[in-house]
Order: sequence, then structure tokens, then C-alpha cells
Amino acid sequence: MKRKGIAGVSLALALALPLTAFAACAPQDPATGGDGGTTEELPLTPDYGIADQQYLYGLCYLLEERDYTGSPFTEDDIETEVQLMQNLGVRTVRHWIHCTTYMLDKETMNEEACETMHAVLAACEDAGIVNIGMNHHNFNNGMSTVGKLRRNMVPGSDYILWLEDYYTTWYHLVSEFPEVQYWEIDNELNNPDFMFDAETNGRFTSEEMAAIATDMLWYASRGIHDANPDAVAVMGGLTERFGLGNSDTENGDPSMQWFLQAIYDNIASGEYGRFYATQGEEQSSLDPDDYFQVVNWHPYVWDLTPLDEDSFVEKNNAIYAVVLENEGKHKKVFLSEIGFSDFGRGQTVAAQSVTNLYHAVSTRMPYVETVNLFKMYDVARDSWGGAGEQDNGYARYGLFYDPDPSRVYYRLDEENPTQTTDELCVPAAPKLTAYAFQTAAGGSGSLTLLSEQQ
Repeated sequence: MKRKGIAGVSLALALALPLTAFAACAPQDPATGGDGGTTEELPLTPDYGIADQQYLYGLCYLLEERDYTGSPFTEDDIETEVQLMQNLGVRTVRHWIHCTTYMLDKETMNEEACETMHAVLAACEDAGIVNIGMNHHNFNNGMSTVGKLRRNMVPGSDYILWLEDYYTTWYHLVSEFPEVQYWEIDNELNNPDFMFDAETNGRFTSEEMAAIATDMLWYASRGIHDANPDAVAVMGGLTERFGLGNSDTENGDPSMQWFLQAIYDNIASGEYGRFYATQGEEQSSLDPDDYFQVVNWHPYVWDLTPLDEDSFVEKNNAIYAVVLENEGKHKKVFLSEIGFSDFGRGQTVAAQSVTNLYHAVSTRMPYVETVNLFKMYDVARDSWGGAGEQDNGYARYGLFYDPDPSRVYYRLDEENPTQTTDELCVPAAPKLTAYAFQTAAGGSGSLTLLSEQQ
């Protein structure tokens, strides 16, 4: 275990530190414009940016879908899978590092689970791949660990106590994994699938979602930096669950532009950005960097035709314009999750969309540093809700077929990709999207390393 001597650290430590200390320990990273440098000379338009696109080619990797009870996954597979990432040309990996998987409670780590994650993170580091960690769970007295508490600013409320626990959870999670350079705070903060009332499972209004998200970003960011001053806090990726450019803000499905502006408005109000139990408004942070150092969104497109580069760039530029208008400077952007399921598209269209995606970002979106394609493998098992998902969209996002030989499922008919053929999928074999990614990223080497072992 890499975490030593921090078990006694709690919220009390953070409360003893003034906000100026927090600002002082924040890393001088290009994500925040560093020490000024030449970024101020760049015109404030989406045609410019400070992203380092040597890290553009990213991947989503879910260890939880490989390391489970009854899985054939072994330590040897870690080496093979990271070699596959290298052969693809992967430069960043987004890992699901949920507190409920790697912790027993807000202060106690699950050492057995952590051991495997440490092995994966170390292998990525050794391969020169940057680790991004994402956690969209929380501890809240046995209610849904994805849901959030309804905002209640009465002193001593369960909501304020929950935020304190949220800080503590992030502090210990980040302390455990110093191999992670970037930490993504929750997931799709404006998506009611993730931002809902944990107590009732009811929905929040768009305004309520933005208020809770602003609090979460500050408390988590404070925990992240108190645990590891060199780590970088990343906004939990925003999205539009009806597809890029489609939203219903009035009914709790806010657009990314609206939601991002609402967060900036909350920060500017001076009513957020402090430990509510012990600090007054005069100690509130008005600096967006204290909430997130990297802006992040998930621009999924549900069209079944190849990605339209012009439309994609135009809509993403409009989101980044909100950042420029509110911050008056360029800021690093991640697209930490976007993918193209074979289901409904077929492999040919999905592969062309991967090619178009990276071409659009690399040539016309200089503010984006990494695009993490969702995801490495198909998962032909029961869904989150328990219904078989072998033949729907979520199961078939992978660049490779499901590597678990016990999961039997069939290839899609390329001419009618909502129907299956009688041809079995070969476990861990690469799909056309894997080759498209490798070509775009300039990778080289075999993509059949794991399938050859089956």
C-alpha cells in the first residue's frame, strides 16, 4: 500500500488552513495558465488554446469490468492490456476509481481492491501513459451512492455534513493513489442519471443541480489538493444526454452551456467556495481554479451516420466560449468520455466516426488536451439494471470484443446493425474502431495480443 501515516487526517486539518494556503498549494499547471507566460497573448477565441495535444489520444478503462468475482483476469493480463494500450498509441487513460470500490468508509481503504488498482496505475505510468481518476460515488448513510443530498444550508444540516464527508472521502482516496495526476470530480454533473436525490430518487431542477455541483466541485477540489498538491482537479464531465446540442433545461436536462454558466454565476456570487460549518462568506472563493483547473465535457453524438466534423466543432466551440467569457483566459479542456457504439451504426460507421473525431479535435479545437474514447472493451454481461445487454448500445462501445470467454455473444449484421448474425464474437479481438484509433494516434504493433491468448 502506498498510503502511509494519513489515517488520522480529517476535515479538522483542512479547517486549520486558510484559503490562501489552499491557493498557494495549487499546482502551477498549464491547466490554470501557470504563471502567466504567453497565454495572455493568445486571442480569446476558440481558435486558440493552451492544450498540449501530445496527450490527445486517450481511452476509458474500467478495471471493475475486468476484475470481478469469477473473472479470469490475472496480474499477467495487466501487462498485456497496457501493452495493447501502447500499441494503440494511447497517451492518457481514464480509470473508474470509485470510493465505494476502493474504500470501506470515508476514511478506510479497501486494501485488496487498492492493490490491483495500484498495479494497473503503475503499469500505465511505466508505459508513459498519464492516469486520470474519476469517482462518481459518495458515502451517504446507505442511500444511493450515485445520488446526492438535496441542498439545505441550515447550519448542521445533513447536506452540510455530507459535504464534509465528501471532502474527507476525496482526501483519503487521493492520498491512496499518488500515481493519478488528474482527478475528475463526479461524472456528468448535469445529467439526472447521476445528479438525483439520493433519498427519494427524485429529480432536481437544473438550478438545484448546478448549486449542488458547485459545492461538490469546491469541497472535492479542496480535498484533492490537501491530499496531493501536485494533482489537478478536473470538472466532472458535463453532457447532453439527448445528444450534443439537445437539451431541456426547463425540465431538468440542462444544456452544457447553460450549466457551465450557472456554475460560473454561483462562483461569482460569493455564496459558495468555503467550509460552510466554520467559515463565513468573507472567506468564499471567487476563483474558478479553486473549483476546477480543467474544464471537461462529454459531447456524445447519437447520429447513426459518421461524425459531422463541422457541426461537432461548432457546438463544442460554443461551450468553450462560455469558459473564455467568464475566465478571461484560456483553460485546458478534457473530453474525458465520448464513444461510438456499433449497435445501430455498424463497425464501419463507428470507425469512421473515431477518425473524424480525432481529426476535428487535432486540427480545429486547440483548447482540448485529451479525448478519452469510451471504451477499451465490450461488456457482454447483464446491465446495471440486470437485463441482458448483449444486443444493445451500451454493451458494444468497445474497441475490442469482450475478453471474457465465458460471455457468449454474436457479431452484428453490418448492413442491419441492430440485428445479430450467427457468428460468435472472438474474445478480446480488435474491432475496426481499434484500428481507426491506432491509425489516428500513430500507434504501432499487434492489437491481437490478448485474443491470441484465448
